[in-house]
Parts: sequence; C-alpha cells; structure tokens
Amino acid sequence: MAGTEGIQRVQIYLNERDQAAGQPLYLAVLERLRLEGATGATALRGIAGFGAGSRLRTTGSADLTAAPIVIEWVDRAERVARVLPALDDLLPDALITIEELRAYRAVLRSGGRFGDRTVGEMMAREVAVATRDMALRAAAELMIERAQPLLPVLDDRGGLVGVLSDGDLVRRAGLALPLRLFSALTAAERRAALDLLAPGVVAATLTADPRSAYADAPVPLAISPMIEWGFELLPVLDRDGRLVGLFGVEQALRAGLRNADAAVDAPGRSGAAENGARAIRAAEPPTPVRLVMQGAVPMIAADTPLAETLARLLAAPDRFLVVLQAGRPVGTLTDLYLARTLGEPLRSAWLAALRVPAVPLPAVLEGANAALTAGGLADQAMPSVDQQATMDVAIERMLTGGYERLLVLDQQGQIVGLLARRSLLRALAQSSAA
Repeated sequence: MAGTEGIQRVQIYLNERDQAAGQPLYLAVLERLRLEGATGATALRGIAGFGAGSRLRTTGSADLTAAPIVIEWVDRAERVARVLPALDDLLPDALITIEELRAYRAVLRSGGRFGDRTVGEMMAREVAVATRDMALRAAAELMIERAQPLLPVLDDRGGLVGVLSDGDLVRRAGLALPLRLFSALTAAERRAALDLLAPGVVAATLTADPRSAYADAPVPLAISPMIEWGFELLPVLDRDGRLVGLFGVEQALRAGLRNADAAVDAPGRSGAAENGARAIRAAEPPTPVRLVMQGAVPMIAADTPLAETLARLLAAPDRFLVVLQAGRPVGTLTDLYLARTLGEPLRSAWLAALRVPAVPLPAVLEGANAALTAGGLADQAMPSVDQQATMDVAIERMLTGGYERLLVLDQQGQIVGLLARRSLLRALAQSSAA
C-alpha cells in the first residue's frame, strides 16, 4: 500500500547550545532549509542522550547542560540530494543520517509548474549595476540604455547596498516622465528631461535595504514577495550576499512555461493507486485563460472625441483603454503608443500632460483636431487570446511578442476579459502552492 516514489528522511543531530551567527544552530538550519525549498522540517528537543564524547545530557530545571536537538526532514529524494549540500558550511561536523522511506500517505512540495527550478537558473545574468558615488544622471542614462528599470547598487565587494528604480527617480529626483516613456522621446527630448534631475549621486536617491531573492531558492519563494509587494524585479544574491542577477515577472513566466509538460500517472499502477490514494497524483487539467483573466476591462467607444479620449486615458488604470465599435474591440490606446504616433503640436501637448506634475490639456486639442476620435487614434494591432486557450498558450504569446497584456475574446470575437502578466504570475503561484 506504500507509495513507490523516492522519499527520504534526513535526521540532523545537534546540541541545544550550538550557535551560528549569534543564533541557535538549529534555527539557522531550519531557515536554510526553508530558503532552499525543502518541503518542511521539525526540530525536536530530546529528553536525554549522549554523543561521541560520552557525556550524558538531560533536560530539566536543575540541569545546566544543553539538551540534544534532532532536526527531522522528510522530502523527495531528488530534493534531498539538491538541498543537503547547502548545509555543509553550517554543519561541518554534525551527524547527519538519510533513510529511505515507504510512505503510506504524504503531501510533499512538488514545485508545481516550476518543478525544482531555482531563481539562479532562471534569472537574468547580464545586469547593469551602479555604485553609491555614481552620478545620478549617469545612472539614469544607464537604465535607459539597458532598458533596465531597476539598478542594483553595490559596494566594493559586490554586496547589495540598495537599488535605484524608475520610481525613485520620479519621486525623489524630479524626473518628469517615467523611464518606460523614454523610448518614445527624441535624443533632444531625453536630454531635456534628464536636465531636470536633481544633481548629486546615487546614494542620495536609492532605496536602502531592498527586498532580494536567493539564487538557490525555488522560484515560488521569489514570486511571493513580487505578488505581495508589487515588485517587477528583484536583485538575486548568492549565499555570500553578492549580486548574481535579476529575477522578474518575465523570468517567472518563462520558468512556468518551460515546465508546462507536467508528469502524469502512468497507466496500470497497482497498490494504493488502485484504491485512489495515489502517492503521485495526476496532473490537473490545463488551466484555461477564462479562469485567470481580469473581467473588468477599461473601455472607450470608438467615436469618443479627442479631448475626452485623452482625458479618459490619463485617468485609466495603467493608462490603457480598449476601443470598442459596435461592441467589438477595434484597437487599444496607451500613453506610450500615443507618444510615439501623435503628430505635432498634439504630441508635445500629450507629453506635457504626462509629466509629473501633469500639465492640463491645452486648447490645441480643439479646432483642427476636433474631428479626431478614439478609433482614429487607436493601435489596431491587438494581441489577443481565446478564452478557452490554456495559460501556457497565453504565456508563450506574451513572451514571444513582448506584450504586457492580451485581450481575451470569445468565439464571436467579443471581448470578455483582459489578461495581464501579473495575473498570469499570480495564477502560476497559486497553482504551485496548491
């Protein structure tokens, strides 16, 4: 009746007074196991025992000796093989045993769609970095050149001391436009925008003590803070605290996509499988897009006049609108698309309205431009996906096309929802947790 999957029990024998970096060693070991993605472990305090030194240790209020501690960890054999060497620096002399188990029933972390992939396997390795004394303008120019909205700030040994984000530049340094809009600017416009930056060095503007991801951690552990705090990118550190890469939404989606072919039960299993209590359960059916899409879609009618269209777009979430005609989508509008496609003097008026603080839309929107409508301004290249398509299809389409979002359509071509990258990220995380 026992399952046939390789499961092992690891037991680590310690002393209650063993220390590591100023804390009990058993707590340091448990934290390392958690970071490395172990399914779970428990520290047990012994009543009495003796080790190689033949010194008896007991517990009790009158006893001043330290009690024995045993950490017990049960997990898949392949995960034990991967994670156990990560404890070598903490436990150079500890007794560690491994036993093969036959489990009647167990719930062990599978990694979901991510398998046992680590952050370090999926991270971006070619990363631009800054130092605390780097000129702020030079740092901003580097972020624009590399299209990297998060710039890790390092000390002399490669340790992370902070990050500089596009949000930091807007909130603390006076940048008038977010960096994502700079691709629509001319060289002269970029220089003029950067001229408004506060003088000084990176140290005055950076975010200190930023969130980061551990290179050897499973992908789901990095996704959790991204969802909870809304981060797009996280610096990735090795065990010594040195920067080794960046991990973001795109890397997380790639990790989920590349592990899409989940293993399923082979036919003809015997034992517990015949009774429905399988040690390895069948993979869930592929998740359709309609179950993870956003139902509320920001829309605007195609015949909406120019002034109202721009005002609606400025107020829209993420400055994104779907343009409808007779109930069907005919295009989309974004602040970046209009910055790239509007002619003068409309373009200058639009860029002024996008600045922080925003400038009111001027009278130039009237007169000769009064005939312009949302439909005439819209981007007719509408990346979309069928509502019955799987998450894998949507992820692959997003990554291949470099899209931030997809329209979700029914069989009649009517829009039924919107699928953003972060929606897919949340769905992947929930799938992995389940």
